[in-house]
Amino acid sequence: MVYRGSLAIALLVIVWSAVSSGSAAAPVPTPSDRAVEAQCHPYFHDACSEAMGRWLPMFGYSATWWDQATRIYVRDRFTYENQPMSLNAFQPGPEDGTLFVYGSAGPPKGRAVYDPRHRLAFYQQGCCSWSDVVAAADVSAPPKRVVTRDLTGLVTVRGIRLGQTEAAVMKIYGKSKLLPVPRNPGVSVLAYTTWRPRKEVRTSPPCGQFQNFFFRRGRLILIQLGDGC
Repeated sequence: MVYRGSLAIALLVIVWSAVSSGSAAAPVPTPSDRAVEAQCHPYFHDACSEAMGRWLPMFGYSATWWDQATRIYVRDRFTYENQPMSLNAFQPGPEDGTLFVYGSAGPPKGRAVYDPRHRLAFYQQGCCSWSDVVAAADVSAPPKRVVTRDLTGLVTVRGIRLGQTEAAVMKIYGKSKLLPVPRNPGVSVLAYTTWRPRKEVRTSPPCGQFQNFFFRRGRLILIQLGDGC
């Protein structure tokens, strides 16, 4: 899986901007974890953890497959601990999870729960006008202590759960094309979205959701539901 940190991406954008404009730029030093966490600590205290940001299991941003996603008209969300199941707003993720904050751009923050017996992770993270909620299988233990809970019953409102086949997901969501996942041989994704095609989105786009389902050896290993405006 790919693990991300918004700080690294922000630095990459800065470097690329300098190169594309034709100006020579000195290499941008990457701040140490300790330096970033020192800036974060006065605001979020022990929730600050660059290691947690790297640990979050995912294969890329939820909008990565926007141009290839199959258009649908219904949102989805996880049912969890009797939390509200409305499909009309950003889903909250595990509200009883452990708070984490990482990076200096935003910064992204959220809550995570881990099932050590079954090696399952469930988390929400977001910043500003985006929020991703992810359930993932075969995940190593997080780098800091988080809330633990049995996650084997985790399922979405529309009936998606980890371990399903591609055919089972398409029976619920509709036919779609399995897409390769860059830098992850053997992993494929079924991508759906309620967003209009990118070329049709204007300066004030409506809110929408990306719904990505990742498979290895024919079994669903990660569910990513990404809300944004």
